[in-house]
Amino acid sequence: MKAGGSIRAKTEATTAGGGVERSAPSRGRRHGGEVSGREALLSAALTAFSRDGYNATSLRTLAASAGVDMALVARLFGSKANLWIAVVDHLAERQAAGCEQMAELAALAERDPAEALRRFIRLFVQISYHVREAPAFIMQESGRPNERLDILVERLVVPFRQASAPIIEAAIRARVVKAVHPEWFTRMMFCSISLPMASSALSPDGSQMTPEMLAAIAEQAIALFVNE
Repeated sequence: MKAGGSIRAKTEATTAGGGVERSAPSRGRRHGGEVSGREALLSAALTAFSRDGYNATSLRTLAASAGVDMALVARLFGSKANLWIAVVDHLAERQAAGCEQMAELAALAERDPAEALRRFIRLFVQISYHVREAPAFIMQESGRPNERLDILVERLVVPFRQASAPIIEAAIRARVVKAVHPEWFTRMMFCSISLPMASSALSPDGSQMTPEMLAAIAEQAIALFVNE
């Protein structure tokens, strides 16, 4: 462990000592504009951490990008480590609804694995669009194993893997797909769908994708992965 202590230790110490919430939204409008300031900071931090990485991102730059002052950053999060944790939990919240829908598809997969997989791919396209910064955010840490990567795996990767595994395993058993390894199938699907969306999310016109384009991407992915 580095001399500065772990991210988990820092966030817990800040919470205990200064009342800064570790990852939950701020409770009400304690000060004028604070709730909207928190949202602006999370959005700016997600973009900056995804594009530049943790070490290259400064709190002063984030405050300027969010249009808030440094005092608000300190009051809401206390440190860059706390803010990074809050971004992870924000992504996890956005992913959670999709994981709940996957649980329903897992039941369908026992009866009709092909249809369950098709619906899963369409759902995954939607998740990838609405959480399209997540792949770049994860990739920033994947090349340097550390505590931040452990947190990402625990809060984002493992829940998704657990929710999608029954659908993919049922498809493999029924030979709906040619793959024989669920984990590698998931990784290849992730790369083919999420990474292109992550690239567009970091470009000036990344928000211009239409529902028609998303539907077309889903059907192309189905044609690529599902044996019809």
